[in-house]
Amino acid sequence: MRVYAGIDGGGTKTDAAIISEHGDILAVASGSATNPHSVPPQEAITELLRILDLLFSSRMDYLSHCESICLGMSGIAEDKEREWITTHVHDYMIKKKNSAGNSSTCAVWVVTEGEIALMAALGQPHGLLAISGTGSIIYGITPEGKVHRTGGWGHLLGDEGSGYRIGQRTLQAVMQSHDGMLPPTVLTSLVQHELHIRHVPDLKHLVYQPDWTKSSTASMARLTIEAASAGDKTASAILMDEARQLANTAQALIRQCVSFYTAPMALSGSIFRHSALFRDTFVQQLHDIYDSQQVVYLEDAPAPAVGAAQLARHKRHLAESS
Repeated sequence: MRVYAGIDGGGTKTDAAIISEHGDILAVASGSATNPHSVPPQEAITELLRILDLLFSSRMDYLSHCESICLGMSGIAEDKEREWITTHVHDYMIKKKNSAGNSSTCAVWVVTEGEIALMAALGQPHGLLAISGTGSIIYGITPEGKVHRTGGWGHLLGDEGSGYRIGQRTLQAVMQSHDGMLPPTVLTSLVQHELHIRHVPDLKHLVYQPDWTKSSTASMARLTIEAASAGDKTASAILMDEARQLANTAQALIRQCVSFYTAPMALSGSIFRHSALFRDTFVQQLHDIYDSQQVVYLEDAPAPAVGAAQLARHKRHLAESS
């Protein structure tokens, strides 16, 4: 029996999976942040190894028969960072296998979040990927493995079309409606109910508290999607405008490489998943330079952690055949 492990390491949550040679999901586990830019580096490694312990604890022979691990880590861009994570995981696997009386090797790869999401959505590690979750980014990966990206600069410098930007504009729209700059909007009552505030000006005191986080702002995007579905014009305008901005980011990436004009594009992230209006507007905005029929959106696509395990299997097979 040969098995393969995958990690989807994020800034707020980390998911892990083990698959068989045939692609069956054998075990899953999850934990908190393992992105060393979101939490202290040693804390990130400690949590990553804890999740691996949890993942392999379901059956000891999974550890013995693990051929390779692929880690898709958000925010990891430098070779030095990849080598640091690879070393820790490699040493962990040697120690664990030796303690189980097994001296076989386990290959370890650290890749981008884009590569594992592409593998999950398209069944291949190359193509285009648009991500709209708490943050946003566009990836383009060539068949040769060269990674291009646009966006992904964080909530202060970019993140167009992200949950954060939509949530921020939701809160701003409530205040602007209160001041008479925008017409009345369903967003006002939705935000008041969600945050348990009686008067709109109370919102100011709430969002400037230390415990109000980036995720708190991004969570407001759900209310905008709900309001837009009910026909609220202000909410619809926010979603459509942010979708167009993200599509402009995608167009900039497509222009970087001639092969991207004909590459399939996968859509990933909670905003694409929950808002058909956002998805449709995004695709329509790409129309001038990109064939919308190449866009792939699968509601039942495997999780990125499973895509990471699939990529671990793919890379191991390539290494064995070379």
